[in-house]
Amino acid sequence: MKTFISLLVFCFSLPLVAQNLTERNPVSIPSEPTTVEEFKSLQSKLASTPEGGAAMLVLAISIYGKNPELGTKAVVLSVLSKNRQKSTKPSAVDGMDLGNGDKYLLGQLDKYKMLSNGYWKGAEPANGYTPSSPLTVETFTNPYSGEESAGKLKLFVATRGASSFRPVSLEKDADGLWRAKEMSSLFVGMMPPK
Repeated sequence: MKTFISLLVFCFSLPLVAQNLTERNPVSIPSEPTTVEEFKSLQSKLASTPEGGAAMLVLAISIYGKNPELGTKAVVLSVLSKNRQKSTKPSAVDGMDLGNGDKYLLGQLDKYKMLSNGYWKGAEPANGYTPSSPLTVETFTNPYSGEESAGKLKLFVATRGASSFRPVSLEKDADGLWRAKEMSSLFVGMMPPK
């Protein structure tokens, strides 16, 4: 039994060693917002750190899996303001929407249903991507992630649905909150649930 546990610990820590990663503070989400206002309120509390900004993007992706309309707006709010475009479409939030490249990424969420829960702690193919409670996002840096003090940082979001953790580049926005600048790796497929 002791050998089995050691092997299990080794297998789950192998991606950390292979990617030369250092753990950041995990971020727990008390409950999923059901309105744009609730999302904004939670974002103002959590996205004051890079890992909080990444967690808000993961939350937005998760919301999209249950409610695409609200999830789209949450993703818009999770993206750096200079990466958005003016819009009067229903998907817009405060007159802003995703750019065309980022809109394409939302289609990946329709294609790969496991992505909506694939970045929560405890979610893995073997349990059908069922997250543990409370909803928690684990992030890591590597030696090339940059410096948080410069207002730009690349984090790697933990997932058990792929062979490596997924990078997301974040920047501190004009309002002081951290948002995604480049997030395409979070929208790539994962192993199917078992």
